Amino acid sequence: MNSVTDMELTYFGHATFQIETGDHTLLFDPFFADNPHTNVDPASLNPDTVLVSHAHFDHYADVEAFTGDDGPMIVSNFEIISRIGNDYGHENVHPLNEGGTIDLEFGTVEGTHARHTSSFPDGSYGGVAGGFVLDFGDQTVYYTGDTAPFVGMQWVGEMYDVDVMIAPVGDVVTMGIDGAIHSAEMVEPDLVVPVHYNTFPFIEVDLDEVNDAFNDAGFDVKVIDFDATVSL
Repeated sequence: MNSVTDMELTYFGHATFQIETGDHTLLFDPFFADNPHTNVDPASLNPDTVLVSHAHFDHYADVEAFTGDDGPMIVSNFEIISRIGNDYGHENVHPLNEGGTIDLEFGTVEGTHARHTSSFPDGSYGGVAGGFVLDFGDQTVYYTGDTAPFVGMQWVGEMYDVDVMIAPVGDVVTMGIDGAIHSAEMVEPDLVVPVHYNTFPFIEVDLDEVNDAFNDAGFDVKVIDFDATVSL
């Protein structure tokens, strides 16, 4: 397992983001063509690993762009990786269900619970929604996926020294600001990066309110501009 001192996070809007460690590039929940926050063509990206938290269209819609003979490893629950294999003939997949851990070249990934639903765009069953804890050696990132707070987050905080928690704040279909703060209280991350907001009218938030609420609760928060890259 490699140790990582510096990493960069690029936020494409909604819940689509990329983490670069220097040696490795990880893309999460690819949603580009219908994502109003980004002009990035997925064909311009070159991740070696794609992680999919669940099957809803706004997290899965552009998975196909990363399939093919030379495509990256795609990590997700059993139902999703099976569907990717059946629909696109993509064989470079790895199943990861809730509670499981896999060793990859950059470190370890544990599949975590998420309180959410999951179905493919055609309405078929997409397995159980989840999140990921990524241990890069020197840094640990917890992407909660689409979720509401749940008591198991406290276990994540006890088992891992979380440097960055990436969590939704848009409310209605996930937790909102208060729920994300409650989650941070259980996880105790060094930094919170909010995602999953302002894509649709019903998940619009005031980003000044997001900043103020987390700061008032005693947490460092970094709101990242769409299509911007920051160092973590």
